[in-house]
Amino acid sequence: MSLKPVVLCVDDTSSILEGRKMLLEVNGYRALTAMNGKQAMEAFMANSVDLVVLDYHMPEMDGGVVAARMKESKPDVPVMLLSGDECLPEEVLETADCFLSKSEPIAGFLEQVDYLLSLRILFRPLPALTKSER
Repeated sequence: MSLKPVVLCVDDTSSILEGRKMLLEVNGYRALTAMNGKQAMEAFMANSVDLVVLDYHMPEMDGGVVAARMKESKPDVPVMLLSGDECLPEEVLETADCFLSKSEPIAGFLEQVDYLLSLRILFRPLPALTKSER
């Protein structure tokens, strides 16, 4: 049995969050969900997450702040920011590995998920060698 990549989805709109979770699970991923920045940080710190799909516009803590905090604690985990806006401020874009408009077709979204996960696997640090392996 192979391990499914874990994607943390964050959105304050429950119908969008549930739809994205179902889409990811149907396509072979394990999806965790959070409805705000605080829940997202708790799930991110408590789980081994391979990718974060993060809504930008959320109350209390926007996606830019959440992305920056996630990158401070686990810089190797890719973060995809989503927004209905066509562009975001440059300083926000610098905190994420990818930005997609929410109007992006599903195929484009899934391609980007695959791409970011392949980079995560490709650039994952190698485990340290034991003395007998050297």
